[in-house]
Amino acid sequence: MKVKRVLGVLFILTCIITVRVTGVVPDKEVLIKFRPTATAELQEEFINEIGLTEMKRIDEISVRKYKITSDYSVSEVLKLCSNTAFVEYAEPTQAVRASAVTESFNEPGNEEPVAVQAEPAEFKPGEVLIKFKKEADQARALQALGTASIEVTSRLEGISVLQCTVLGNKSVLRAIEECNANPDIEYAEPNYIYRASVEPNDPRFSSLYGMRQIDAPEAWDVQTGSKAIIVGVIDTGVDMGHSDLKANMWRNPGETGDGKENNGVDDDGNGFVDDYRGWDFVGNDNNPHDDNRHGTHVSGTIGAVGNNSKGVVGVNWNTAIMPLRFLDAQGSGTTDDAVEAIIYGANMGAKVLSNSWGGGGRSQALEDAIKYANSRGVVFVAAAGNESGNNDRAPSYPANYNVENVISVASNTSSENLSGFSNFGKTTVDLSAPGSGILSTVPRGGYESLDGTSMATPHVSGAAALVWAQYPNASMNDVMIRLLGSVDRRASYANKVATGGRLNVNRALSTNPIIASTTRLGNTLDETGPYVVESDILDDSGIQGATLTYQVTGQPAATVNMVAQAAHRFRGEIPGQTLGSTVVYFVSATDDAGNRTQDNNFTFSIAEPSNDDGCCGQPAIDFEIASQPLRTSVNAAANASFFMIPLLALGLMSRRRKK
Repeated sequence: MKVKRVLGVLFILTCIITVRVTGVVPDKEVLIKFRPTATAELQEEFINEIGLTEMKRIDEISVRKYKITSDYSVSEVLKLCSNTAFVEYAEPTQAVRASAVTESFNEPGNEEPVAVQAEPAEFKPGEVLIKFKKEADQARALQALGTASIEVTSRLEGISVLQCTVLGNKSVLRAIEECNANPDIEYAEPNYIYRASVEPNDPRFSSLYGMRQIDAPEAWDVQTGSKAIIVGVIDTGVDMGHSDLKANMWRNPGETGDGKENNGVDDDGNGFVDDYRGWDFVGNDNNPHDDNRHGTHVSGTIGAVGNNSKGVVGVNWNTAIMPLRFLDAQGSGTTDDAVEAIIYGANMGAKVLSNSWGGGGRSQALEDAIKYANSRGVVFVAAAGNESGNNDRAPSYPANYNVENVISVASNTSSENLSGFSNFGKTTVDLSAPGSGILSTVPRGGYESLDGTSMATPHVSGAAALVWAQYPNASMNDVMIRLLGSVDRRASYANKVATGGRLNVNRALSTNPIIASTTRLGNTLDETGPYVVESDILDDSGIQGATLTYQVTGQPAATVNMVAQAAHRFRGEIPGQTLGSTVVYFVSATDDAGNRTQDNNFTFSIAEPSNDDGCCGQPAIDFEIASQPLRTSVNAAANASFFMIPLLALGLMSRRRKK
């Protein structure tokens, strides 16, 4: 038999070659995806020869989970699969863990924030307030207003201020600029809008520094959430009866009412019987109750009921939390259960999936599941990890998957510094959020403070849900631009996360233009150019125009119009510069109402590219170890030993010469 002969040869090779498997393998179990060209007969013959028993199917990504019933080890089966043409990939069902830490870390002192362009405050469209100078010729000044298409509508007596309307298509900011250039005018300014700051009556709100840090009270002036927005919490389950969560728990409409909840029938035909409140993928039942505490704590930050005179409040006062339990009582779970939880959430209408866990190696099946969620427009928020490591160098999954819908979250302290335990990454971690000493709900009606990127992640998940509540027709890409383009930038985050900042949910709801993901140009020896700068720019109405302003040292600033690309993307070019030049640039955008936003400055030079990680490049030795702390220790010792070798050799040579 052909398959048997091939397997015999492959087994001999397997005995010679060792296969490294990252992460802990819970049992002799594997995930296999066959290529579309593999017939059912060929697949059956293959699994029978190896000795595999099918345990479950994940049809959305064409993956099967098998138990190895033969004497083959997991590594041997993986090797056999990797050398079989009709197998697309095979991998172990790795163990992952919740991303919370048990110990607390001291918070470093405050650092000075980076000076950034302030976002324009909200003002009444088409209106300005103007005051003439005392010595001004009133008739001449009024005539100038008419020429500038500004009409006086009323006078604020006592302070001699005119309330005016801007006529035609002129923007408010343009009108103000023209007025302030007029020598007869003392000042001109927008007619700003002020609002009462909404704070909930939840008794422990004062202990939630994170909510104030991300400007949640200001956001609640505009939006407090919607039960139409479903957030899937992929975790240890949720205490669904907790008094601060019960009203915000999701119910499956296809399995609710008329006794459908426990009738033993799959009423909605989704393959899960009586899943009226989510699913437990560990026990394979309809009771995703939290027997740990982690998932309940995460859920409280996302959506503890607001203004109910109880406990705490979530980023959303109102929402729909979908419990998807795949981590057990010890906080551990496997790849296949994580995959199924992601697919279930995406299929059942979740707009956001919150993932405060990690620890396994890179899994193609898990990436396929995240891509499946992406195809359905679901934002996937993931904890960056708690190993104090650089994710740019040592990836942490699922946060490091390079899929469009993934947002990787670091943790920060109340004093605006990265938490001591938090992973970071200038290119692979997107933003920071409060994660040290976060008070939230725990099972049996309690409340506790926990630390971890697990605690930071639900702030971002909750913010995504709040943005969607305010802009229900927004796309996944729209929501991500709003979250990543509205951060508060600080020096302490500048080289630690891609946006250089910490979550600000109030700014994410802004009606002014939001600029995200501007290209960071690095040093280059290319004198020809052009140097291409792209940005994602979004507004609640429309973008009137975007510009790229740049200044070469010793030269006046220049501004070029950016060209609109697909899906809110704008592109501009800086022409080539001579060797030794330094260029500072920023992007600005104006919306149809005349509101203008300026992004922060970026700098690059026409010079030898710099190494942001230091002068010494990559380590000579870098062992692949799943545990980040262990990897750091082992590699440090190995590299120290490596660089001692030349010294020892010189010593031996010296001794031989003396003899």
